[in-house]
Amino acid sequence: MLIPPMPEIAMVARKQCVVALMRTAFLVIIYIGLLSITGSGEMVTVVDFTGHSVSVDAPIKSIVSLAGGASEIICALDEGASLVGRSTNSDFPPYLATVAEVGKNSYSPDIELILELDPDLVVADTMISDGDKKTLEDAGIPVMEEKFIDPSRTILVMENLGQVLGKEKRAQELVEFIKNYQDKIQDQVAALPEEDVPRVFFEWYGTPYHTVSSSGSYQNFITFAGGLNVAADLGNESNSYPDVSPEWVVQIDPDIILQSEPSTKNYTEDELAQLRDEIMSRPELQSAKAVEDGRVFVMSGKITSGIRAIVGELYLAKWLHPQRFEDVDPDVVHRELIDKFYGLELEGAYAFPSSSLLDMEIE
Repeated sequence: MLIPPMPEIAMVARKQCVVALMRTAFLVIIYIGLLSITGSGEMVTVVDFTGHSVSVDAPIKSIVSLAGGASEIICALDEGASLVGRSTNSDFPPYLATVAEVGKNSYSPDIELILELDPDLVVADTMISDGDKKTLEDAGIPVMEEKFIDPSRTILVMENLGQVLGKEKRAQELVEFIKNYQDKIQDQVAALPEEDVPRVFFEWYGTPYHTVSSSGSYQNFITFAGGLNVAADLGNESNSYPDVSPEWVVQIDPDIILQSEPSTKNYTEDELAQLRDEIMSRPELQSAKAVEDGRVFVMSGKITSGIRAIVGELYLAKWLHPQRFEDVDPDVVHRELIDKFYGLELEGAYAFPSSSLLDMEIE
């Protein structure tokens, strides 16, 4: 048997080594290329409020928020830098002022601008139209549609956003904080007998006699805190926020009148007190039990949605059941939440009567 000279053997070995290295380099290039196309390669699917499955390649790098509640949760998850577009009412934390506005809210988004931004995900509330949603999805942009006022969805929303943003651990910290106070409320009100559940007339968006029916987001907000919405049976699926007459309110004679104020404005305590005084001084309501007893309350919409909805729930629970929540100070909880998840100090006023006045017993 002829044995090739040693130089030829070495040359063959070198060629084989070069070919192997080239193959390896080629595979690495392909792998890197795939990563640049598909991100982490981990497809995550979550189910939103509508029951729609939303699939994204996690962790997503860019997101447009069309709801203030969503923006607050995203920032609490330390992912504010992922926001490339926001709704006008997404004004907390304050640094969101540097993020491009893409419409007033989910109802009136700037679709063309969103398409230009080409985010990995759009998060909207239930005001988004089917047409706008279809346009975005047809362009390959997933849309997560959620309710940010409904306390029964709060935990799921935080977990879902934590998944798609790759922030599961931070989301769990947030969930534990919120759930602790949700449980405190439910421990006190879940088993209340019917006669101990205060009847609530709710005015939405600071508009007199503009209320909410059972199909509106605030229905669960009221019931979760241990109240009964007196307008629950009004309206319909296409009109969750019906108008009623002053005479109807007097006739139904609620125990509590609650008005939520627009979340687009910042308030002082004096301003909230004036808004309450307006309700208390309406001539047509002077014979209403809630006015006679002074059980009229106002709160900013900023604490009815998203991460801060728990603060609104605590205020409402304490207004409805003062004796059951004597040891709870919603203002202290609010300050703790803002410090823990945003590293900020609380500014402004959000409810009236405020925490400093809540310990005055309401007969």
